[in-house]
Amino acid sequence: MTKISVIMPVYNTKPTYLKDAVESILNQTYEDFNFFILNDSPQNSTIKNIVKNYKDKRIRYYENTSNQGIARSYNYLLSLANTKYIALMNHDDISLPDRLEQQFKYLEKNLNIGLVGTAYKKFGEINRFKNIYPPTNDKQIRSLLFFKSPIHHPTIMMRKNILSLHKIHYDEQYISLNDRKLFYDICKYTELANIDKVLYKYRFHKDMTSKIQKKRISDEQQYFHKFWLHDNNITLPRYELDVLDNYALQGRCRIKNKENLCYIRNILEKLVLENQKKHFLPEKEFKEVCAHYLIKRSINAAWYGHITTKYILEQTSLPIKNVALLQMLDFVNNWRAGN
Repeated sequence: MTKISVIMPVYNTKPTYLKDAVESILNQTYEDFNFFILNDSPQNSTIKNIVKNYKDKRIRYYENTSNQGIARSYNYLLSLANTKYIALMNHDDISLPDRLEQQFKYLEKNLNIGLVGTAYKKFGEINRFKNIYPPTNDKQIRSLLFFKSPIHHPTIMMRKNILSLHKIHYDEQYISLNDRKLFYDICKYTELANIDKVLYKYRFHKDMTSKIQKKRISDEQQYFHKFWLHDNNITLPRYELDVLDNYALQGRCRIKNKENLCYIRNILEKLVLENQKKHFLPEKEFKEVCAHYLIKRSINAAWYGHITTKYILEQTSLPIKNVALLQMLDFVNNWRAGN
């Protein structure tokens, strides 16, 4: 009996990218799977011709009557896939040959894990060639979900019964953060994990959603933060929400005054205190994540705002360790102030 379905929505991708993606699945060492491919750009006959040209009985080709968007397309594919496990695939990426086999064995062995991703390699037109190793531990993963996605979405394999039993699906109001919302919904009922091995190649190119929908993605991040806070019964005043979105959780910000850095520290400490009272996340891991983000934003403030951050870190209740880069930047900023 077939136990794995691979699902892949396709939207106006380049023929060479699509062929690479399809063939990387067809050439898996684990061979017994269904491969559901949904064309979300039905006016593009090239996509249909490419997929139909593969005479492989594992491929099931479908078309939307009109463009439905990524989340709705995923939900349709989930409704078609009635196997024990469901694996995702991006239409412009590459799965390494033993990806499905490794994830299948992992889930068969670890019954407490409902969803597992993998480490991955960046490659492509934009010269990003490096391996990314996300956290493997469930406590670390769920503690990071508020801040970023600790699982690379197209690498996942998950148990279908968890989705069915708890009526979990992709939130169709998102075009980018639908993955984080899915992980957040799933982690209420099961543990999450990553395999600490590169099993996937993630292609960077100028037509990526993250490159052409930056404003929409930023808005979605703010919406997700508000949802997460509300879901965990945490209330922040308007000015703290603004600092949270624009500085504390925004990696591309430039912090140029002490007030914002103090707000960031206060907000992160408040989140930790709320967690200690309500226990919605592992305390130790969440506290460490908040400390990590305070250090990152302190480095940002020292670099862009020439702010000496020692006094802020000394006063925090977060577990800050000695940071050599911050010490060096503080030395330089103190030297500047004296000259």
